[in-house]
Amino acid sequence: MRKLLNMKKFLPLAILFFSLLAKGQTVTTTPTFPRADQPVTITVDVSGTSLDKLAWDNTTNPVYIWTWIKNTGTADADAPTNINPATAAADAAKCTRISTNPDKYQITFTPTAFFNKAAASIPQIGLKLKTRAWADNKQTDVDKFITFSQGFDVSFAEPSLASFFKNTNDQFNIKVNASESATLTLKINGTTVSSSSGTALTYSHTVTETTGTTTVVCEAVAGTQSKNISFTYTIRSATVNQARPVGIIDGINYHTDPSKATLSLWAPGKNSAYAVGDFNNWSIEADHQMKKDGEHFWLEVSGLIPGVEYAFQYLVDESIKIADPYSDKILDTDDIFIPAATYPNLKAFPEKAKSDKWYFNRAAILQTGQVPYVWQTTTYQKPSKEKLVIYELLIRDFFDTGKKNYQTLIDTISYFKRLGVNAIELMPITEFNGNDSWGYNPTFMFAPDKFYGTKNKLKEFIDKCHANGIVVIMDIVMNQQDAPNAYALMDFDFGAFKPTANNKWFNTDARHPFNVFFDMNHESAYTKKYLDTVNHYWLKEFKVDGFRYDLSKGFTQTNNPTNVDAWGAYDASRIAILKRMADKIWSHSPDAYVILEHFGANQEEKELAEHRAAEGKGMLLWANFNNAYLQSAMGYSENSNFSDIFYKNRGWTVPHGVGYMESHDEERMMFKNIQFGNSALPYTVKNPETALSRVKAASTLFYTVPGPKMLWQFGELGYDISIDQGGRTGAKPIKWNYYSEPARKSVYNYMAELIALRKAYPIFNTEDVTMLGGSTLIKQVILKSVPFTAAPTTANQMNAHMVANFEVVDKLVEVNFSHVGKWYDYVTGGEFNITANPTSLSMRPGTFFLFTDVALKTVVGIDEKKSIYVSAYPNPMHQVVYLNSEQGDVEYLNIISMQGVKTVSKKSGLQSWDVSGLPSGIYVLEMRVNNSVVRRKILKD
Repeated sequence: MRKLLNMKKFLPLAILFFSLLAKGQTVTTTPTFPRADQPVTITVDVSGTSLDKLAWDNTTNPVYIWTWIKNTGTADADAPTNINPATAAADAAKCTRISTNPDKYQITFTPTAFFNKAAASIPQIGLKLKTRAWADNKQTDVDKFITFSQGFDVSFAEPSLASFFKNTNDQFNIKVNASESATLTLKINGTTVSSSSGTALTYSHTVTETTGTTTVVCEAVAGTQSKNISFTYTIRSATVNQARPVGIIDGINYHTDPSKATLSLWAPGKNSAYAVGDFNNWSIEADHQMKKDGEHFWLEVSGLIPGVEYAFQYLVDESIKIADPYSDKILDTDDIFIPAATYPNLKAFPEKAKSDKWYFNRAAILQTGQVPYVWQTTTYQKPSKEKLVIYELLIRDFFDTGKKNYQTLIDTISYFKRLGVNAIELMPITEFNGNDSWGYNPTFMFAPDKFYGTKNKLKEFIDKCHANGIVVIMDIVMNQQDAPNAYALMDFDFGAFKPTANNKWFNTDARHPFNVFFDMNHESAYTKKYLDTVNHYWLKEFKVDGFRYDLSKGFTQTNNPTNVDAWGAYDASRIAILKRMADKIWSHSPDAYVILEHFGANQEEKELAEHRAAEGKGMLLWANFNNAYLQSAMGYSENSNFSDIFYKNRGWTVPHGVGYMESHDEERMMFKNIQFGNSALPYTVKNPETALSRVKAASTLFYTVPGPKMLWQFGELGYDISIDQGGRTGAKPIKWNYYSEPARKSVYNYMAELIALRKAYPIFNTEDVTMLGGSTLIKQVILKSVPFTAAPTTANQMNAHMVANFEVVDKLVEVNFSHVGKWYDYVTGGEFNITANPTSLSMRPGTFFLFTDVALKTVVGIDEKKSIYVSAYPNPMHQVVYLNSEQGDVEYLNIISMQGVKTVSKKSGLQSWDVSGLPSGIYVLEMRVNNSVVRRKILKD
């Protein structure tokens, strides 16, 4: 299939039916009515595209036609010359430059020979022009199409539009061409005004009408063959001022009577608006001119059939085509790439709506008589903010092709439940450009993007999460919007491609660094109303439990477009914007989570976190400790201090920092461990099994720290693909097979146990926390119960002490327990009688403990049986094999050959075993750890 480099540019196109035409990139054919089995000369005007004024040479820098047969059954068919980058095999597709002002290219071929297919198989071709490789980023902007004549045909050479505006007394030419001699009769509103015999008719028309829409028809008869073609023009007329009926709000208003609906568009400063769509055959008609009520336009549409989807757009001031910004379903030309299994019976983008301007190719859906989703879970308990364990995921990178949808997500809820997370955060799912995207390029904020499924499937997913005690948080983008957001296009400079100075919702230029797309003006009353409605809609209509606001530090009008430090400084106006928005949310959804990706000055974050915290509210803020935890896991002390993950260490009074070791924006721990881990041979963090064990060590000093936590998808399986593979935002390999690998499944199981501990025991929600180690690699977390007791008798009085050696060498670690007496290590199941403080513990590299002064295995709610996993390295083993288990030392080792011969090897050091005498081959290591027998397969070289 043709290369889709930029989904905003490469969109299928057809006739532009409104009163504007794309300049340049015009395609003409000779003959006018080409046949697939005869030579056709194709001329393309590339003015205004990246090929315009190209430094061209037909040998070193040729231009090629990239063409395909459109919709031959289930898929398009490429030409044999569609080779990227082009080689000699594509020479037949080379174009000739015929002029430079305007810049035109030309090629002649016979389609049947070019495609090596019969004429009946080539009804229509699509085409683009490009240089030798797509990577050059030199190509025409939009797809063009040529339909081949199958017999008698007729068309208008002038006018080129199917529907347009005129004034009384305007004059324009009407020219008709026929593929063979015919009787051509031109009628205006049913009255014959001209006729001709031959292959052409020309008529100069003067507009006499003063109101309404006029239909022009040409009837063509050639022997027994006949064809009618038509266009319409509408007389410009003043907009009628009339108040909207009571109860009508912006967007699509459905009535008790399913045969009609009322459309309302918020368009301040505009003079006219027309509704065009399936309900009027995509024509500009006087009957569908909208009435005006102040800054709003409205129109009642009647004659609708209940249950039928009608696509439509608004034509604003005769030049701007937009979809309804409040519609819950938006069609676009990328929809053809959405699998039917994900979105069954998806309505195609209407051919008559397609435009040469890619940003006008969006249409809203109007459908009366819809059957509403019936919610099954009406009551459920939301976790308190401090107890959230959030699983962040991107559906695109979570499932294989054909399964990237809400249904597969529904089928995976049991996976999340076993892991123990109580919140799922979906990366942006509101309608965005393209399909292959992170979603941070939103266009329509009320419509779920169809690439992941239907709106009711999304509701079903949320419903079933609630039934399983899991809340759903939307990652939502309100700092910026992408074209063709309707409010961005409302006042837009299409030449500079940015909002104009009088845009009510958007800044012309971003007020802060790191902005992408179009920066919203959060001090504007228009923006406030718009975003308040978005928040209310998702909380009430879809019952999401809260939002994570992307780039919330950008919610400011303080102008710091390039100074990152100044942008991050305390900003009272930004604080006011965010507090106002949060207060509005809590006015109708008092228990909604408001989470900010802020990364601002601590003073500012503290104020936001504590805002109305005494009422049980307050905002949560992302707390990025990726670098500190990854440095520790890799075995490097520099920048490894993660003590501020505990809120009091930042001077906060509430645990409202959502700590994380990985997120969609950060590198993966396992990737860094394997690629850059430290070593003191034979111990090396780069060994995959060692790297996984260090993920567990980091997790022990992460999940046990009180406060909300977040993990990034597949982190629980040691995902080791770099964030930069295939480009930072590019699709990543799906690794569900990791779940069946014992070493990785062991990480999942251990994280699940840590999350279960957080839920089961109040100590992991204590306010008395000490973080030791700072920028060293011996880290400790001390949790004391409040009130503290040195002799706990119940789990509610329990204290805990976590310690990890992130060095790559053995260390004697001084541990100052909160009291002497019995302590129990959850990791190994061992029992320790502490008689003095501090106590020295000999710790091998990468080892870790989770001590409690209550034996957890005796407490209801925690599974007494824990899996035993032993890492063996190197693999293949050489002179010595090293063994390591988080549950205790290996007590004995049998080495069994494939023939069943056992060899008892001597321990040659601390958990190292001499294998120098073994011949090469495959062996099974049979080990005893903590009264359990573990077997591992290994190679001897």
